[in-house]
Amino acid sequence: MVELPIGNTYRIGEKEFSFSLAESPLELMTGLKGVTLSGLSPYDGMLFDFGTSELIIMTPRGCVMSLELAFLNEDGVITEITKLDPWLGYTQAASSKVRYALEVPIGFFETHNIQVGDILV
Repeated sequence: MVELPIGNTYRIGEKEFSFSLAESPLELMTGLKGVTLSGLSPYDGMLFDFGTSELIIMTPRGCVMSLELAFLNEDGVITEITKLDPWLGYTQAASSKVRYALEVPIGFFETHNIQVGDILV
């Protein structure tokens, strides 16, 4: 079983979520690789903090579940949402510099009515 980094509680709109927080180089590189949906519990997903705003490329290589991905700027504003499909293996690049990326199970954003422009705090 993959051990996830310690997480925190965050808000998007009126809803609270618990995300594992990847900050170290190893955590940022490993992400949710090898994590199953049941192995994600008690977290809703993983938040990646790159420390500064930069052009980020995320890959689903090594993931065992389909994911959705949100890129967030320095202020926590969601700038774009896309999918990461481990079976297709395509990488996803942010279209502008971002500080954060949020990986969640497929369907998460629609289920919780989270859209581009929403803010994570």
